[in-house]
Amino acid sequence: MAKSNSVGRDSCQDSEGDMIFPAESSCTLPQDDNGEVRLGSSGAALPTRKRSRSFEEESNRAAEASPWDGVTKKTPRHRLFSSCTRLREVKQEAEDGLSQCSTVSTEPGQDIEDIGPDPFPDSYYGLLGTVPSQEVPSHICRLPSEVLRHIFAFLPVEDLYWNLSLVCHLWREIISDPLFIPWKKLYHRYLINEEHAVSKVDGILLSHGIEKDSDLCVLNLIRYIATTKCSPSVDPERVLWSLRDHPLLLEAEACMRQQLPDLYAAAGGINVWALVAAMVLLSSCVNDIQHLLFCLRRPSSTVTMPDVTETLYCIAVLLYAMREKGINISNRIHYNIFYCLYLQENSCTQATKVKEEPSVWPGKKTSIQLTHEQQLILNHKMEPLQVVKIMAFAGTGKTSTLVKYAEKWSQSRFLYVTFNKSIAKQAELVFPSNVICKTFHSMAYSHVGRKYQLKKKLNLFKLTPFMVNSVLAEGKGGFIRAKLVCKTLENFFASADEELTIDHVPIWCKNSQGQRVMVEQSEKLNGVHEASRLWDNMRKLGECKEEAYQMTHDGYLKLWQLSKPLLASFDAIFVDEAQDCTPAIMNIVLSQPCGKIFVGDPHQQIYTFRGAVNALFTVPHTHVFYLTQSFRFGVEIAYVGATILDVCKRVRKKTLVGGNHQSGIRGDIKGQVALLSRTNANVFDEAVRVTEGDSPSRIHLIGGIKSFGLDRIIDIWTLLQPEEERRKRNLIIKDRFIRRWVHKEGFSGFKRYVTAAEDKELEAKIAVVEKYNIRIPELVERIERCHIEDLDFAEYILGTVHKAKGLEFDTVHVLDDFVKVPCARHNLAQLPHFRVESFSEDEWNLLYVAVTRAKKRLIMTKSLENILTLAGEYFLQAELTSNVLKTGVVHCCVGQCNNTIPVDTILTMKKLPITYSNRKENKGGYLCHSCAEQRIGPLAFLTASPEQVRAMERTVEDIVLPRHEALLFLVF
Repeated sequence: MAKSNSVGRDSCQDSEGDMIFPAESSCTLPQDDNGEVRLGSSGAALPTRKRSRSFEEESNRAAEASPWDGVTKKTPRHRLFSSCTRLREVKQEAEDGLSQCSTVSTEPGQDIEDIGPDPFPDSYYGLLGTVPSQEVPSHICRLPSEVLRHIFAFLPVEDLYWNLSLVCHLWREIISDPLFIPWKKLYHRYLINEEHAVSKVDGILLSHGIEKDSDLCVLNLIRYIATTKCSPSVDPERVLWSLRDHPLLLEAEACMRQQLPDLYAAAGGINVWALVAAMVLLSSCVNDIQHLLFCLRRPSSTVTMPDVTETLYCIAVLLYAMREKGINISNRIHYNIFYCLYLQENSCTQATKVKEEPSVWPGKKTSIQLTHEQQLILNHKMEPLQVVKIMAFAGTGKTSTLVKYAEKWSQSRFLYVTFNKSIAKQAELVFPSNVICKTFHSMAYSHVGRKYQLKKKLNLFKLTPFMVNSVLAEGKGGFIRAKLVCKTLENFFASADEELTIDHVPIWCKNSQGQRVMVEQSEKLNGVHEASRLWDNMRKLGECKEEAYQMTHDGYLKLWQLSKPLLASFDAIFVDEAQDCTPAIMNIVLSQPCGKIFVGDPHQQIYTFRGAVNALFTVPHTHVFYLTQSFRFGVEIAYVGATILDVCKRVRKKTLVGGNHQSGIRGDIKGQVALLSRTNANVFDEAVRVTEGDSPSRIHLIGGIKSFGLDRIIDIWTLLQPEEERRKRNLIIKDRFIRRWVHKEGFSGFKRYVTAAEDKELEAKIAVVEKYNIRIPELVERIERCHIEDLDFAEYILGTVHKAKGLEFDTVHVLDDFVKVPCARHNLAQLPHFRVESFSEDEWNLLYVAVTRAKKRLIMTKSLENILTLAGEYFLQAELTSNVLKTGVVHCCVGQCNNTIPVDTILTMKKLPITYSNRKENKGGYLCHSCAEQRIGPLAFLTASPEQVRAMERTVEDIVLPRHEALLFLVF
């Protein structure tokens, strides 16, 4: 195995990139005689007599788990010591990252040894002098253990185990101590499904009544949080004073006074940790948690921040486990906690500030501040044969990370390869001189494709069933068979196989009635025979007249792969957008002797119809890194993206987060607006809408007006006109392919061909022509007149998600032609056949890509809001019932509900208003407690007792789907 300088990763990370902790005992929580966890100040549990494991014991435990193949084995002792060869370097990095603790500053270029006498006294306070050869201890290493524990409590777990634990024995003992940040360790252990952690958390839930069948499970959660002992120096009155201006203080106090009176009026004052838990559970956004942390940091507060952090981790792991156990609890609360803790911990490590560098877009400058995730990547030295994966969520700076990596390792030569020519051109402007930027097809063209170009045998377009049908054997033609041959060749070109076989023939096809049927064995044999004959003729360099025998771009790429190219002049290859790799491309890259770095977002794979497979999942790796913090958007947009991954794709181990900048998802607009659609037909509809009226808007079509194909729409409309009308108006069809149908079967034959060939692009254009018919010339002329090439001056930017991939916009309208969730979660029981799992991953990926194009504002569809309800998010916030009823009786805002808000309840939930992308508005309003309980489950019992809720009439809403949504639901 190749040696790695990725510090500590061999012993702290498994094959999926999850943390492997040094010892199970690290998450063992100290307990009193009643089995309760006891926490002390500074985020540690109260001391016990049990000693932590020794350094060697911890190291041996870490070595037992193989990060490569899951096989349990003992790591050789020499490997353990080799992983510490960068001890001095890691130590220096740690000191740099924690330099705020030092009271001495150094001049640039001054070594630590040149500073002079250590301002921190040694163990003899300097009375015995110093030995000349004695190394001056670093300042941070001389800090007392309690101070170090306090500092370390704010750092990410990855940094603690991969970096700081290797600095010295003292630091490792602190980090490995089971009394140090036990809840933080338990949280991360539970996320990776460690058996001991899962058993521990399950035991807590079971023994404290935090179960699915219990109405009081949320109240029991608060009671459990209250049992975590804190320092006796905590003064409830002073804590309450520090929280005086928090918007949820009164609501949390009222909840405790009514539902948890014993904790509200406890001896010595209100239970502070129960109050904190109640405020967290009532929070509706990240700002509520951030404001809570801000208040508790005030000098008047007597709680320590490590204690607060540990309490938040305690709440987080229990909330996460409650969802895993099927308890109806919103993921928003856990997300709020995780987001705040992530920003708090990573703000401590972002010490590397880079001067302004050009972004991936020419002419723009960006200031790059590396996150700890990016720094981990930069610290890894590539070795031959290593395969590194960088799993990067949307907007997380993967290109910037690769640029900084190439700059740091400037003595190495890199090859950056991507699929898009424009991206490769932009990459040339930002990467340093030790990086060569190419597309896969450009490299294949220079070695193979140019030969066919010189012989004028290169097909600049895609191989179509129309071309193939013209060369099929007599009696074995037809567009359906031609489509089968085309698909067989496409599958072969995308594969890593050296021979074309029957395995490349599709299993399914559409018959003449448009029904999806299984391909018969005889048709498979004929398909592979015709495809092989076609491929043999394509490879010949002699002249040919038939278009079907000309070499395609994917064809010469396949020939290049079969030639087994050697890229020996590079130390490593960067593969961008690796989720869109075909097996043929992966075969080329993986066969190289140098290191390989695959970079991409596995959830942005939207080209499986082209034969792409997700290399980020399928390729075996030696190292894996993650980029989870997006620089593009703030918390609200990040939450929507994370929830799509959570509920639609079951992605929970890694969570997408954003920055601290503002973002919104409830209908307001800021900056330039992009209208993103799933199909070109819907893009045309929106272009018509925004350009109508006396003041038509300036628009920009992503990719340019030429690539949108307005000329072909006009040509199809012209083909639809009677021959006499075409002659009378001198209408000419410009497109050569469409013009052929004038003398064949006309528009009807053309439409039958498009259906048989399953040509989605032409199907969309035919749909547009049939919808607008006689208005087509006028509408096309209007769109062309309103279109401007410079998108910076456009009022609206329009395009499909496929074309918008890689771009970002101030405000994004998600149009209503994406995958549909027909109703909110509490009504799904009325649609028993609906399953999220029944949709393909590509459909969810398309929606995820659309959402994550937004920087400041996201305008959602009703269906997108329904997706959020699957995670328990209904945009509700709690208000004091006494304030709600000040103006008199208030009725429930649910249309078919006849309940009113009871005066004897403490809190009432209010639905916040939302404006959807179709410009319809949900004005929101107050919900009765029965309707609230249907939506948010046991959280409703923070607002009223179970008896009060059960006494109300329960409303079952009628589900009426719009006709077009019902049709789409049937299609998907």
